[in-house]
Amino acid sequence: MGLRAFIITQEDCLYLPQFLHTVLRHRRANIAGITILPELMPKQTWTSTLRDHLALYGPGQFLRQSFRYATRRALAVASSRVLLPGHYSVRGVAQQYEVPFYETKSVNGREYLDTLRKLSLDLVISINASQKFKSEILALPRLGCINVHGALLPRYRGRLPSFWVLANGEKETGATVHFMNEELDDGPILLQERVPIEPDDTQDTIIRKTKATGARLIVDAIDRLEQGAITTQPNDRSQATYFSFPTREDGLRLRQQGRRFL
Repeated sequence: MGLRAFIITQEDCLYLPQFLHTVLRHRRANIAGITILPELMPKQTWTSTLRDHLALYGPGQFLRQSFRYATRRALAVASSRVLLPGHYSVRGVAQQYEVPFYETKSVNGREYLDTLRKLSLDLVISINASQKFKSEILALPRLGCINVHGALLPRYRGRLPSFWVLANGEKETGATVHFMNEELDDGPILLQERVPIEPDDTQDTIIRKTKATGARLIVDAIDRLEQGAITTQPNDRSQATYFSFPTREDGLRLRQQGRRFL
């Protein structure tokens, strides 16, 4: 029997469907199940989320983003009824590959953890999971839990690294797969790949490039862990930088530099 992995992610209509498709296309045989969490993090509301995004993007970009999001949502609904080219929801991709679903309100809940134990998992993979993993779930799979982050750790820990690398004028970014602990974007680095930032890159293109890289790294990580080829490098906390969700002023600074969101 090969390595048994489990994916914990969130619903998304923009970037994660293609990410999941890449992983399942190559490693479906290893995936024992999936949990799809709500898009919002605990204590977030749609009102506060929309307010934060309006402040960041400004009215024009906010309307463009909203139209794009609504269109993708509509396509996700349509694709659940008729066959359409492309991938529009995480749930739709998981259904396409016949991955078993396991629902939960909390990844740290007793009943959910008992369910995962019965699956005899070797690995849990976090892909933009919207809940924090506590010690019990981190210790549950034989090899531990891994996460994919859209930046070159230990720098740019935290939220929306695709924005911050542009706002800070970086020449490159990347994706990192690392073992998880209870700290944010911490734990030894398993794989990492650099992605150049081009003059015409936008936040959207940075996300797309780092997601594509991250998906390939997850496939590679499963291969290596299945073969027992586990080597890591330090995720040096002394070199770490942390970022939260950007403000209106941060968004203005990005636009003044000639950068765009879309």
